[in-house]
Amino acid sequence: MNLRDLIQKIRNGITPQEQVSNEMVLGFLRVLETVDDEEITCDELYEKLDKYVELEVGKKDAARIMPLMREHLDICPECCEEYETLLHVVATTIEIKNDG
Repeated sequence: MNLRDLIQKIRNGITPQEQVSNEMVLGFLRVLETVDDEEITCDELYEKLDKYVELEVGKKDAARIMPLMREHLDICPECCEEYETLLHVVATTIEIKNDG
């Protein structure tokens, strides 16, 4: 199945019997070209980890706001351990302040 057929199949689920034009295919390809396949390093994660934890403790959607951080945490056990430790410390500190 080529790209045009794939796009047509997707579109048929939305608006049946409408042909996909060359312009639509080219537009789709332009969008795909702009998608960054970025990753962050452990050092970059450590620089931003406190912000990520603050978002989570503040009940914000940290994974949506900082998706590269979440992706790195999902694949790096060392960084994930640091994250979980910091999250525990911050959450415990907030609990103690609220109880005191």
